[in-house]
Amino acid sequence: MSKKLKNIYICDSCGHQEMKWIGRCPACHEWGTLQEILNDTADELNSLSSYQLPQILNQVKVDNSFRLTTGGKELDRLLGGGIVSGSVLLLVGDPGIGKSTLSLIIAGNVAKTTGTVLYVSGEESAEQTKIRADRIGEFSDSLYVIAENNLELIDKHIASLQPKLVIVDSIQSVFMNSLRATPGSPSQIKECTLFLIKIAKQQNIPIILIGQVTKESQLAGPRVLEHLVDTVLYLEGNRSQSLRVGRAVKNRFGSTNEIALFEMTDHGFEEVGNPSEYLLENRSQATSGSVIVATARGSRPIFTEIQALVTEAPEGIPPRQIAIGIDRNRLLLVTAVLQRWVGERLGNKNIFVSTAGGIESDDPALDLGIAAAILSSTRGYIFNPKVFFLGEIALSGEVRLTPDFNRLLIEGKKLGFEDCVVSKRILSKFQNDIDLTLYGIEHIRNLIGIMPIITNKDQEVNG
Repeated sequence: MSKKLKNIYICDSCGHQEMKWIGRCPACHEWGTLQEILNDTADELNSLSSYQLPQILNQVKVDNSFRLTTGGKELDRLLGGGIVSGSVLLLVGDPGIGKSTLSLIIAGNVAKTTGTVLYVSGEESAEQTKIRADRIGEFSDSLYVIAENNLELIDKHIASLQPKLVIVDSIQSVFMNSLRATPGSPSQIKECTLFLIKIAKQQNIPIILIGQVTKESQLAGPRVLEHLVDTVLYLEGNRSQSLRVGRAVKNRFGSTNEIALFEMTDHGFEEVGNPSEYLLENRSQATSGSVIVATARGSRPIFTEIQALVTEAPEGIPPRQIAIGIDRNRLLLVTAVLQRWVGERLGNKNIFVSTAGGIESDDPALDLGIAAAILSSTRGYIFNPKVFFLGEIALSGEVRLTPDFNRLLIEGKKLGFEDCVVSKRILSKFQNDIDLTLYGIEHIRNLIGIMPIITNKDQEVNG
């Protein structure tokens, strides 16, 4: 007697499964998202593991090819030393930000140094990919490209070529014939990702998946997708500017505190080896509301410019606080502290604060620089271009020291800075053997006293 098959229903929004159709998904609470699918098909897709014998952890061998270099120092550092064999990396970013270009550069570098690479283009033809590749440079004959969306056929190409790296552009464009859902639906994305993860783990082939985002700059598809892969890398930046920032929001084999900076040129991406010099080289003549701040992102110290503009709000229109490149909550905190402890009248003012170069940061070490920029704009002070600010501000107005301050002070001296406004607690911890003048303050009120001093180098300062 044949087994009776029952259909199941999978939510297009989150991938939740139900045995019968219901109007609202109990997991994500979306209406009308459950789609019918054959139960035997779902069982086949969900059985993506193969039987293996347990191993003693101390006897597991890791060879020298455990990590695959991408050919770029910045990207390798961001990933923790390179792409781990058998891992699945998800590269996410807004349309036109450069995801396909960056992945094609990685494919070319790996093909030159390691071996065969398969680039699967689900959105472009092979000819269109070649036109884009011609703008970047020359590529090795070890790089293969195929315009294909059918995952079963892609699997056959992988089995035939046995590549060292596979790139799928994009995961939203591929599909499985055995699924009734349309390409790009959450169920297709989830099952296609599981199928590719199975290939990566069983054949020890690293796979890079390019992911599209929604209009809210969130990954398109089920949120479980980010939990399935090993690494999630976001490529960010303003398309009107050339700077691109790579940020790892998940990395099972490295830190998520690192960032990598790239410059988009006519020939693809160029790595920014010294972000501080890049961000400060285009700085115009110092003006009121402009300060230099220091922050640490992983192993990389970054110096950048913060600009503030404070204006009177038109009568009858509520004042606004707009933050570009910094956390708006930190801007609100700093303005509240300035009103409470310094007495600055900001309640009826429009406050605009922005970081130069398009790089974003939510580091509390920027607090003191934000406060100095706002006071500089309201009181007309123009700071010495050789001074930078470093410190976190508490709700009590206390200026606190920040982690990695020692490394940031040393880096500041290398960049040619002469003075630094910091928490006074640093003075007892930092060995001032690098010829850098430190202005230590305990409370935000003390900033008012030293502002006239750091605008004029010729004045002598006592401690």
